[in-house]
Amino acid sequence: MAGKNIKFLEKSSVKLNFSKKLMTPCGGFALLAKLFEKLELKEHIEKMFPVVETSPNGTGIYAKVLRFGLTVLAGGQRFSHGLFLAGSEPVQAALFGVKRLASSSSALTRFFRGVSSWQKSAALAEGLWQYQFEWVIPWQKVGEEYLSFDTTVVVRYGQQEGARKGPNPKKQGRPSHHPILAFLNRSGYLVNVWNRSGNTGSGNGCVEFAKETLARLGDRVKLRGCLADSGFYRIELIQYFEGRALEYVLAAPLSQVLQRTIYAIADWPRRYVVVRQREVAGENPPAGRQLSLYKEEAEWRQYRLGVYVTSSQKTPEQIWRTYRLRAADENIVKESKQDFGLEGFCLQKFYGTEAAMLVRALFYNLITLFRQQVLPQRESRRTLQTLRLKYFVIAAVFGQDGGSPVLRLGVSRRNLRQKILWILKRLDSVGDNRIAFEPQLL
Repeated sequence: MAGKNIKFLEKSSVKLNFSKKLMTPCGGFALLAKLFEKLELKEHIEKMFPVVETSPNGTGIYAKVLRFGLTVLAGGQRFSHGLFLAGSEPVQAALFGVKRLASSSSALTRFFRGVSSWQKSAALAEGLWQYQFEWVIPWQKVGEEYLSFDTTVVVRYGQQEGARKGPNPKKQGRPSHHPILAFLNRSGYLVNVWNRSGNTGSGNGCVEFAKETLARLGDRVKLRGCLADSGFYRIELIQYFEGRALEYVLAAPLSQVLQRTIYAIADWPRRYVVVRQREVAGENPPAGRQLSLYKEEAEWRQYRLGVYVTSSQKTPEQIWRTYRLRAADENIVKESKQDFGLEGFCLQKFYGTEAAMLVRALFYNLITLFRQQVLPQRESRRTLQTLRLKYFVIAAVFGQDGGSPVLRLGVSRRNLRQKILWILKRLDSVGDNRIAFEPQLL
């Protein structure tokens, strides 16, 4: 004890004191420490990050990336939120096998500012994706997949590089960045991310982005096709998919120009599928839009329509159901924003911001691997917020037992203790992307 017990309550006998014992509010990170060790994360991060550590007192590259990742996993949305782990750095450093963690947000911002050019950002991206494709994503478990493309608006509050006024549905007129993402639709793994200026159109650069993504994927996964929303309705992207003989389903924008064009076409160069859904009073309206050209006609006012261009020969209903798979994509983007701080961790320099975005994509995939290949099957779709509250935020005391360091988790419930031990045993089987087991019900 650090001093005398203090009487501070009138109606309770509980007293107050202080302890010098090393503690952490996130003892459950021990599970991730084992996962990272099995995946040799430290060794790979040290090699791939294009930043040179010159200070003899520096914590090292992996220690900075780790502190950043743990801040995100603890619920941080800003660099200053590293305070979530304040005081528990020695415990986490011991768990993850580093001498010490960076103790200030400025150390992290200086670190990411070291990625100061397109060349460095591209080199970092190449290293991070190669590592994830070879070590993190279990391709033999992924099976056949649809490759989904999406964009999102990330609002900014300052004069950061690339923060420009553009499409911003929630806060019109605010500067933003406009990232573009690619992910595997069913398994949910991210496979590419680019940061872009806020005034960039959704489909700008989409062909180059698709080429880079598919080149990295190679023959690791059998693609059933590509899915994207109306922002990717670009003739050059359609032609690229057709040149690769890739099946695609893209939403078409229901602008008046397109409506008139469709109405006038007699010889269709491609297949368009129109889905009409009736609005029902008292229920949420279905997806799609009302046709502006026919808004005066009573028959059409009760319907919403969606139009899809596709190379598939499936029935119209099957095309509609295939495109509806993109509902999972929206959940991935939502989780990236809410749980992985996609809208936060912004630096003044554009490529520093992108570097932080790429590292968060890595931790997103690490958590996806953890929940899909390690946790019980019924928990394989849990969000990070749920996992954080159930498994990671566990108070723990760090001490000694017979001269060896020991982390004592504050878990009183027997079933949770048993589940943590079960998870640790499951983690023994994780070595690389050839995980040789299936999730079992617990």
